[in-house]
This record gives sequence, structure tokens and C-alpha cells, in this order.
Amino acid sequence: MPSIRNVAAPYWAEFIGTLLLTLVGLGVTAQNLTNATTSKTEALNSSLAWGLAITLGIWTSEHVSGGHINPAVTLSRAIFSGFPATRVLGYLLAQTLGAFTGALIVWANFGAALGDLPNGKGMHPAALAFITTGDTWTGLVGEITASFIFVLAVFAITDNTSTAKSIAPLAVGLAFTATSLGVSSPLGLAVNPARDLGPRVFAALAYGFDVFAHGSFYFWVPLVGPLAGGAAGAFVYEWLVRRDAAYHALEEGAAH
Repeated sequence: MPSIRNVAAPYWAEFIGTLLLTLVGLGVTAQNLTNATTSKTEALNSSLAWGLAITLGIWTSEHVSGGHINPAVTLSRAIFSGFPATRVLGYLLAQTLGAFTGALIVWANFGAALGDLPNGKGMHPAALAFITTGDTWTGLVGEITASFIFVLAVFAITDNTSTAKSIAPLAVGLAFTATSLGVSSPLGLAVNPARDLGPRVFAALAYGFDVFAHGSFYFWVPLVGPLAGGAAGAFVYEWLVRRDAAYHALEEGAAH
């Protein structure tokens, strides 16, 4: 009979992997927000940092939990790759709690500097270090598009026949960097419901519940968009690209 430690290990791995992802990514976002000299390089350094954060998170958790660290990936794996449905809720909770804890550590490091930001009416500007925001419909299209690209890339990179599988954590991180640079600004892109929800809950506790009403209740966009876009990307890979690749592999084998 498996021990409690072994049963809990994948959930701890998802928690810690997502914590590291959020800690590094939000840390750079907080630096950009509090340092006036980084405005011209914000998109590049944030995109690179989030990509490296994903690499770090996956390297930490992949051998134990599969390195999802993203509800959009977990849900897509459950629908298309046979990931056990009984683990989905636990993974989602672990990922969200990990992101919340990462936000807490970032606040412990940058809270004083964030608190010095000029504050007018409405949401405290420091909350922008933790949440994504933007125009609702533009943001929804961006989240769906970016998540479609990213999850499709995740499925392609981690396919057993992929030449990139041996460097999957790095390749997935680079895929996110490319997606972030090409589709949206870092402050407006989540591609990961846990990355937004966990820190948003923390920001609500630290700066007020305006973070949920901000941007015409924008909070639902980084929840729904990545799940929908990720599932679409997984579908395209599993039912169009992957099966086609398998067919061509059979053809090549027959030719030899």
C-alpha cells in the first residue's frame, strides 16, 4: 500500500513548481513596476523571466507530477492524454495554492517598494504586480490565442516521438517566451489560470477586493481563456498533428 508521502508527492510537486514559477515571474513584474528605468525593456525581460520561471518550475516537478504547473495543461491532459480525472481537482488546488504562496513571497520582498507607488482612486497600483488586466474582449482573444499556441507546443514537445523531449523544460519555457512576445504584453497575459487566480486572491487580501471588479470584472478572462484555448490547442495536436505524424512514421518504416 503506498505511503501518504508517495500519494501526496505529485501534489506537492505541483504546488512547489507553481510556487517557483510565480515567485520568479511575479518578482520580475514587481521589479518592472517599481523601477522606472525598465519601461523600454519590460516586454522582453518579463517574457524571458516568465519563460525561465516555467523552465524552473517544470524541472522541479516534472519527474514527480509531470510538471503541469498550469490548470490549462492539467485539464487538457485529462481530456486528451488520459490523465486521471481523480487527480485533476487536487492538481488545480495545488497549483493555485502554489501561486498564492509565490505571490506572498514576492510581496514580502517588494511590498515596501510597491506600497510607495502613487495611489489614487480605485484599485491600488501595487496590485498590478500580481494580476493581469486589460480590455475584456481583447484580453479574452489574447488568452485563447496564446494558450492555444502554448498548450499545442507543450503537447508537441512532450510527445514521446519528439526530438525536444529530452530538453522539455527548457523548450516549454522558450515556447512561452515566444508566445508572450508575439501575442501580448506580460501584464496582460496569463496563459495559466492559477498564475492569475492565486496572486489575485492574495492581492485582494493585501490591497482590497477591487482587484476582482477592476477592468469590468476582468478576473474571469484569465480563468476561462486559457482553459478554452489550451483545450483547443491540445485537440489540434492530438487529433490532427500527432496522428498525422504517426501515419508518416509508419510510411517511413515501410519505406525502409
